[in-house]
Amino acid sequence: ASAGISGKNAAPLAFATAGCCSSARARGTSRFAAMARLLAAIGACVSVAAVDPAERLVQHVLATSKAGDVAAALNTFTDFSESRGLGMHLGSEKTRLLELAVNRGLPTSGGPSVVLEFGCHAGDGTLSAAAALSKRPGSVLVSTEGNHQWLQAAAKIVQHATQGTETKILMLPFKETDVLHDFLDSLAEKHIKVINTVIFDHDEKLFLPQLKALVARGLLQKGATVYVDNVKRKAAQLRKYMDHVSTRSGRGFVTEVTRIERPYPDEVAISTYVGDAEL
Repeated sequence: ASAGISGKNAAPLAFATAGCCSSARARGTSRFAAMARLLAAIGACVSVAAVDPAERLVQHVLATSKAGDVAAALNTFTDFSESRGLGMHLGSEKTRLLELAVNRGLPTSGGPSVVLEFGCHAGDGTLSAAAALSKRPGSVLVSTEGNHQWLQAAAKIVQHATQGTETKILMLPFKETDVLHDFLDSLAEKHIKVINTVIFDHDEKLFLPQLKALVARGLLQKGATVYVDNVKRKAAQLRKYMDHVSTRSGRGFVTEVTRIERPYPDEVAISTYVGDAEL
């Protein structure tokens, strides 16, 4: 973040002119006052801009949305990011589809569900998943992020929005260089042995190997869903992944792709695992 110019802390500028007339001193004082006001205004603007966008979201969401109201927090998050040009939001179309993916993956037995999110950013996708899980008390939402600032911001926002709910939230660090199997072992130690929905929104090159690892370990059971963002915008990077989960591939997935218009033209893929996958 760039350092701000603080009008409050700036050292006063001294102008000394010997032998000036009173009118000259008045003009100098006027110019000094105008310069001071300008520096103060610049300092205020730069100070605001210097705050990390994710932290600005945290401050706004916590100040303007009621604790325990997931929908209000999500709407506030999206509106603030969009109106301020922060670029931290998925947008209402994508969050609606993410919630749909989680709903589709809910166990048909009516019991609790488990969602694993890779790449939570500042937490709006996590809020969408939490909204769907609110229908199933005892559900678990595991949300990961490799960016420490984003993970901290998401944790604050999600904790605020889910107060009083019966969903267990785990906000965990997971970097691109971390070993997936070690991470999954740690989840097993927390008695997480089945995943009903997977959300991929981190490094695209990891989607396919991680999906294969989840299937190989038996974590995905029939009916589980997988949500993937940026299918159009990053089509080249996702070609192998999309070929693998294509309905016609015979690898155990039925995939639906939906076009998105905002915040930019894109596509989202929701895949349902039907079993008998060829790894």
